[in-house]
Amino acid sequence: TLLDFVALAPTHERAAEFLFDAASIKERAGDLDEAIELWERVSAEYPGSGFAYRALFLAGITRYRLADYPAAYDAFQRALSLAGDLEERAAAFLWSGKCQQALGDTVAARATWEQAASLDPTGYYSERARDLLSNLEVFTPPLVYDLSFDPQAERAEAEAWMRTVFSLPAEVDLSNLGELASEPRFRRGNELWQLGLYPEARAEFEDLRQSLQSDPVNSYRLANHLLELGLYRSAILAMRQILTLAGMDDAETMHAPIYFNHVRFGTYFKDLVIELSNLYDFHPLFLFSLIRQESLFEGFVRSSAGARGLMQIMPSTGEEVATHAGWPPDFTPDDLYRPIVSLTLGCKYLDRQRRLMNGDLYAMLAAYNAGPGNALVWKELAPNDSDLFLEVIRFEETRKYIRGIYEIFNIYRNIYDRTP
Repeated sequence: TLLDFVALAPTHERAAEFLFDAASIKERAGDLDEAIELWERVSAEYPGSGFAYRALFLAGITRYRLADYPAAYDAFQRALSLAGDLEERAAAFLWSGKCQQALGDTVAARATWEQAASLDPTGYYSERARDLLSNLEVFTPPLVYDLSFDPQAERAEAEAWMRTVFSLPAEVDLSNLGELASEPRFRRGNELWQLGLYPEARAEFEDLRQSLQSDPVNSYRLANHLLELGLYRSAILAMRQILTLAGMDDAETMHAPIYFNHVRFGTYFKDLVIELSNLYDFHPLFLFSLIRQESLFEGFVRSSAGARGLMQIMPSTGEEVATHAGWPPDFTPDDLYRPIVSLTLGCKYLDRQRRLMNGDLYAMLAAYNAGPGNALVWKELAPNDSDLFLEVIRFEETRKYIRGIYEIFNIYRNIYDRTP
C-alpha cells in the first residue's frame, strides 16, 4: 500500500516517509536486499527530506549485516553529505571505520574513528569511537576510581569562578539564600516538602527555577538549597542553567569547576548503590548512570506510563520481582518510591536480564527498557556485535535510552577516574 501510494503520488509531502516505512517493513520481514533498495531510493529521490540521511544510514547498516562491507562503506560515506548535525556525522564516521576494520584496514579504521571522536565530544558516537580506539568494550569502567570529594573547597572554587564569569559585585553573598528566602514559591515549596507533599513541592520549586533561567546567582542559591533537601533533579537542572548562562555547550561543561559536575553527575544514594553493586557485580558508575537516565535521582517520580521511583519500575514488574525474592514483605506499588526497594528490585531485575542475555549489557538494557522478548529478537539479528545490536533495535526510544546511558557513563568515568 505504501509503495502504491508513492507510485501514484511521488510529489506528496509524505512520499519520502512512506517509502522509508516500506523499507522498514521489508527489513522486519527479513527481505534485506529489498529494504536496502527502498532506503537508497529515499536518499536518491528525496535527498532534501528529513528521511534521506537515516535511510542511507540504515542501508549501510543492512549491507553491513550482509557482510557487504565495501557497499556499506559507500553508503555511510554518502550519508555524510546528508548529515544534519554532528551526531549524524559522527555516526557515519564510526560505521565507516567499522567497515574498514571488517575489510582488514585497521590503519584507515583508526583514522576514521579519530574523526568521529573529535566531532561531538560527550555525544554517543564520538564517545564510542574513542572507546574503539582504546580497544575498550562497552561500559568498561576505570581501573581506579574515587567517589570522594571536598564539597566546601569545591564550592569556594565554583563561587570564585562565578564572580569572574558573571562579574558579580563583591557584596553579593553566594553562601546564603539572600532575597530567595522571601520568594513565595520558595516558601511554599519548603512547606510542602516538610509536609511530605513532594510532587507539589517540586512543582513550586520547578516553577521558581524556570523563572530564574537568566539569574545565575539565585539559580546557584536555589541549587544548593535543593541539594540540602534531597531534591536532586531540580538541583541538577539549576546547575546546568548556570553553565548555559556562561555560554557552555555540553562538551565545554566538562571544563567547568568540578563542583558543578559533582552535582550534575552526583553519587546520590551512594551507600545503597555501592552495597548493591557489590552484591550484583555491577560497577557503581554504571548504576549511577542508569539511575540518572531513569529518574535524575528523583525517588518520588512517576512516569506517564506508571513507572515509579529511582529505577522507574512498573508496578507489575515490581510485584513479580518482589514475590520471587520474598522481599519486601506485603509489597505494594508505593514501595517503589522507597529508594532501598527501587534500587534493590531494579538490580535484581537487571541481573536477571543480564543472565538471560549472556552478559550482553546492551541487550540487558534493551530488555530493561523494552522487555526481554524484544531484546532477544534483536539479539538474534546481531549476536556478537554491540554496535550492530544498537542499530537493529527497532524502537527509537530504546536506542536513545542506551545511547543516553552510555554518554552518562562516560562522563561519570571521566569525572571519577583516578587511574594512574
